Amino acid sequence: METKPRYYFEKIEEFPFPKLFDVENVLEVFDKAKEMLDNFKKSKITGEVGKNVHLDGIVVIEEGAEILDGTYIAGPVYVGKNTRVGPNAYIRPYTIIGKNCQVGNREIKASILMNNVEVNHHGYIGDSILGNKVHFGAGSTTANLRFDGKNVFGNKRKIGAIVGDNSQVGVNATTLPGTFLGQNVWVYPNLAVRGFIPSNSYAKPNLKGFNIVKKS
Repeated sequence: METKPRYYFEKIEEFPFPKLFDVENVLEVFDKAKEMLDNFKKSKITGEVGKNVHLDGIVVIEEGAEILDGTYIAGPVYVGKNTRVGPNAYIRPYTIIGKNCQVGNREIKASILMNNVEVNHHGYIGDSILGNKVHFGAGSTTANLRFDGKNVFGNKRKIGAIVGDNSQVGVNATTLPGTFLGQNVWVYPNLAVRGFIPSNSYAKPNLKGFNIVKKS
């Protein structure tokens, strides 16, 4: 399994906080992101905030961003330039959303969405990193907690998915805890996938669950 950030993400320098990815193992990004957000001293709102939006704690909303009606954001949270969130989204602490993203009525918790991510419809994203131009279909979910309560990796009890640039997760698909998808990976609708799926391949259903097929 690949663990270096560069395997999954190419345009790191275009992300608002590229130094988060100066690590050997991509899972270390979560700790660096938490430390950075904990050091935010005050909120900064330069984007547009709609009606009945509740902002709790330290929240940074950059210029050109839109927070639509009914959204709840519990900081510390960062929302990048020209990103649209809502309506009726629930953004939980330690979430970073990059530039030019589209976030619908989703729940997002302790996750990093890089630039140009599209998660327009309902579903859950927890303890995950979504690369540039990743798309999640309606009802798609990142499961982040094992049934048996054991840690997913090392001392990390909750890890959702690491999803590389230009990957797509289909309608009602689920990534099980600790799933790694390389760049340009497709996950077919209604699948539950796990483990490591390498770049430039797709997860296709079969009678036993799914198999991995290399793109031609």
